[in-house]
Amino acid sequence: MTGRRHKKAEATRPPEQFLDLADVLLYVGQVIARGVPGAVWVRAEIASLTDRRHLYLDLVQVGAEGEVAKCRATVWARERFALEGKFRRATGGTLTAGLKVLLFCTAEFHPQYGFSLNVLDVAPEFTLGDAALRLDALRETLVREGVYGLNRALPAPQDFARVAVISPREAAGLGDFRRETDALEAAGAVQFLYLEATFQGREAAGSLTRAVAQAREAHAREPLDALVVIRGGGAVTDLAWLNDLEVARALATFPVPVITGLGHARDDTLPDEVACLRTDTPSKAAALLVRTVAAAAAQAQEDARTIRAHAREVLVNADAGARWALDRLLGTARRQADAAHVGADALMRQALGLTPQRTLARGYALVRDANGTPVTRAAQIRAGEALTLEFGDGEARVRAGGA
Repeated sequence: MTGRRHKKAEATRPPEQFLDLADVLLYVGQVIARGVPGAVWVRAEIASLTDRRHLYLDLVQVGAEGEVAKCRATVWARERFALEGKFRRATGGTLTAGLKVLLFCTAEFHPQYGFSLNVLDVAPEFTLGDAALRLDALRETLVREGVYGLNRALPAPQDFARVAVISPREAAGLGDFRRETDALEAAGAVQFLYLEATFQGREAAGSLTRAVAQAREAHAREPLDALVVIRGGGAVTDLAWLNDLEVARALATFPVPVITGLGHARDDTLPDEVACLRTDTPSKAAALLVRTVAAAAAQAQEDARTIRAHAREVLVNADAGARWALDRLLGTARRQADAAHVGADALMRQALGLTPQRTLARGYALVRDANGTPVTRAAQIRAGEALTLEFGDGEARVRAGGA
C-alpha cells in the first residue's frame, strides 16, 4: 500500500515571547500619542449626539471615493459650558446632528473604550460658512433650472378666500398665527387648510416636500389663493434644515403665491428667497392676511357705495329725462290737438258753406224726379219724365227731352 503516511498531530508549542492584550493596547495608545502629540482641528459631520452631562458625539465623514470614516468624540462637562456658549452666540443654536463642524481635539486611545477624540474647542464660523456655501450652490441650481423666480413673479393676492398653511405640529408659531386668523375663519371670510411638517432634522426635507405636495393636490381639487409656510423662531443652524433643493423647487414652482413666516429677520433661507411674499414671523404672516382681507372688504363696501350713488344718479337723470320727454310729448300733443281743432273748425265752416240752400243761392239748381228723389246723373232720367228744378228763389217743373 502506497501513499503518504499521516503523522500524528503534535501540540503547538507556545512562543517563548508574547504580549498581553493590555500591553498591545497600551502600546497602540502610546503610538497614537506620539503620532498626534497635541490637539488638531478636525472637520466632520455630527451623525448623532447623546447628552448625558457630557456630550457624546458620533462623527462621520464621507470621502471623495465614497469611503466613510467614523469616530467617537466627547465634549467633557468641564469644557461644555464655554464651548456651547461660544457656538450659541455665533449661530443662535446648539450642536446637533447633521451639522458640519470644525472641532479642536486631542486623540486618545483607551484600552477599555478604544479610540476617541476629546473636544476642546469649536469654530462656529466654519459651520456658518459651510451652510452659506451650500445655500449658494442650491441657489445656483435653481437659477440654472429656470425656476428660482417663478413664484416671486406671481402677483400678490388682493384677497384671500382659501389658504393652505404648513407648520410644525403644535408649534408656538402656529398658535400665534391662529390667534390672528381664527376670527376670519369663524366669520366665514377665509377657509384654512392646515398641514403638518417637520422643520428641522434629517426628516425635515422629506416632510416639507410631502406637505407641499398635499397642498398642490388640494389646489387641484379646489383652487387656493395662497400657501403659507410658518414656524416659530429658530437658530441659524435650525433654519439651515430648510435649505433643501427639493423643498425650494416645490415652493418655487407652486401655482399660487407662497408666503413665508419662518421666525427670523436677519437670515435668509431658500424658501424665503423663492416665495412670493416673505414676512419675518408667523404673526406678521397672519397680519398680512388680515390686512389684505380687511382692505378687500373695505374696497367692496366703497364699490357698493359707488354703485348705489351711480344708480341713484342714473335714476334721477332718467326721471328728469322722462319728465322732459313727457313735457315735450305733451307740448307736441297739445300743438297737434290745437292744429286739429283749427282744421276741424275750418272743415266745419267749409261743410256749413256747402248746405243746399247756400249752394242754390250761388246759382246752382237741385234736380228731383217725380218722387222727389234728387237726380245726380243724366242716366237716371227717362225721356218725357217730369222733373222738378229747385232754385234759390223757387221751383220749376219740366219734362225731360229725348236723347
